[in-house]
Amino acid sequence: MNRNWIHLQDGTADKNDLTVTTAENISLGGIVTVEGTIALNKDFGAGYRYDLIMEGAVVVK
Repeated sequence: MNRNWIHLQDGTADKNDLTVTTAENISLGGIVTVEGTIALNKDFGAGYRYDLIMEGAVVVK
C-alpha cells in the first residue's frame, strides 16, 4: 500500500492504541509527535477496518 503502518500507544495501563499511516520510517520504541488527517470508520478491505485512524502523517520536528 506504499505506506508504513505505525501503532502509537500512550503508555497507560489501558494500552490505548492509534494506528497511523505515514511515508516516514519511525524507530520501534521511539517517541514522536505526528500530524495527519483523522478518518473515522475506515475500511481498507481484507479485514483492515479502523474506527479511528490517522492517515498521511508527518513527524513534527
